[in-house]
Amino acid sequence: MNITQKFITRMHSSKKRLFCLLLCALVLFTGTAAAGNEDVFTIGMVCSAGATINPYRCTQRDLISFNELVFESVLDFDEAFKPVGELALSWQMETGGVYTFKLRDNVRFHDGSFLSANDVVAAYDYIISLGDASPYYTRCQYIKKMEAVDLYTVKVTGKYESYLTLYAMTFPVAHRNTVSQELACGTGPYWYIGYDLEWLQLDINPYWWKKTPTISTLFGLRYDDTGKALVALSMGEIDALSTRSQNAALSRLLNDRTGVDYTTLTYELLIPNLNSTIFGNVYTRQALMYAIDITTIASNIYMGMVTESEVPVVPGTWLYETQSAVYFESQERALQLLYQGGWGDFNNDGILDQVVGGVLQQFEFTILTYDDDTAGTRTHAAEMIRDQLKPLGINVTVSTSTKSAVQKKMKNDEFDMVLCAMNMAMLPDLTFLLNSQGRLNYSGYMDGGMNTLLEDVYMTTDEAQFQFLMSQIQMKIVGELPFLGLFFRKGTIMTTADISGLAAVRENDAFRGIEYVAFHE
Repeated sequence: MNITQKFITRMHSSKKRLFCLLLCALVLFTGTAAAGNEDVFTIGMVCSAGATINPYRCTQRDLISFNELVFESVLDFDEAFKPVGELALSWQMETGGVYTFKLRDNVRFHDGSFLSANDVVAAYDYIISLGDASPYYTRCQYIKKMEAVDLYTVKVTGKYESYLTLYAMTFPVAHRNTVSQELACGTGPYWYIGYDLEWLQLDINPYWWKKTPTISTLFGLRYDDTGKALVALSMGEIDALSTRSQNAALSRLLNDRTGVDYTTLTYELLIPNLNSTIFGNVYTRQALMYAIDITTIASNIYMGMVTESEVPVVPGTWLYETQSAVYFESQERALQLLYQGGWGDFNNDGILDQVVGGVLQQFEFTILTYDDDTAGTRTHAAEMIRDQLKPLGINVTVSTSTKSAVQKKMKNDEFDMVLCAMNMAMLPDLTFLLNSQGRLNYSGYMDGGMNTLLEDVYMTTDEAQFQFLMSQIQMKIVGELPFLGLFFRKGTIMTTADISGLAAVRENDAFRGIEYVAFHE
């Protein structure tokens, strides 16, 4: 810890923010001689005070984005979310689901020591020891065994003989002697100068194996909520912040700021209870997809902060099947399918009916939902769906409850339809959602063909075959509609500076590429 860090740590917390702001101004004025660069960029971070920043235990989104600038992985994802080499120079597949990775021999940690295969293995072992406490534990479960063959060779045995093993190799690598430390030692473009309750500072890593960054210093200032961070942006206290708030979507329209949008992995969908006589017929589910005007909901309720998708695969990524965009708003087509499904207004009361077991059943159900924000976004979306279905003779009731109460009803099969969100993973395994025994398959969807496709994903290491299987899964989703997919939520980087060169931004890596941005206020 240097003298500046010690001084800040001993200060009363109420004075730290002011000191950090003065420090930002001082660095901006004087420059950072060691880096040979004058640029300083200050980012707002919404997180809990004193949250861990250790890369293997950190779970707060904004802090993870900072860690992405400090730590690198054996493999990373390119702009299309496809695994590519980062610390790995090359890799090859052997029999039995074994991959051999050759590491770069010119990579140094922030302390000057060279990266070795033992560091990769130590990182993996530490993640496994943490279990569910690590956000990388789930992907590492796709690895059965890992060993260092020599100084720069890592042998990995996958749990399955599958291309999915490559996705598992995207965890951060820290020096083996520092994996459990709060400020672990990485190999990325920046390294931590200090981290406290209210602030953090990153400076250029002089040993980085790539081109020297154009921004010498990154400061992070902590805020309790997005509202306070937006005020700080307006006051010039920070240069930028990453947020998924819809209020931010409105404020980005102001003349003094710009926004860089990115698609998150939060997927909004309608889950019908397929055990219900109402939704058991696929024609009925298809009719609903034609009847719901998703684009209007996206623009009016979600303020355009979404990316429409009928499948839980992010559009524009290498695994997304463009042909899965099947449905469009059409009341006429919806009515045709409803009639095919046996629905009709047989008693002329304005509500569709069908005969079930000799009894006339009306087309009415409840959409159960919950809200993540004070704006009641999801409730308003459900109400708009209700209003869109009413002209067809479908009677919908909207019921809003707590998230935990909704989850309980889903687990107990006590629902008609639920409007909810699911957090998808970078690792494209949809078994949890689509397999007959999937842990989040709340709709009760059961299909042998889908189970076979999901199992085949576990059995192929061929890239083209893997992509083909994912395409088949998506087309089966839109054909059979085990759920009604709506869209992925978006986030945005709000800034008063010109960072138009920022590219390939993504959730948990919001400032990806900022090291090469020559920003201008």
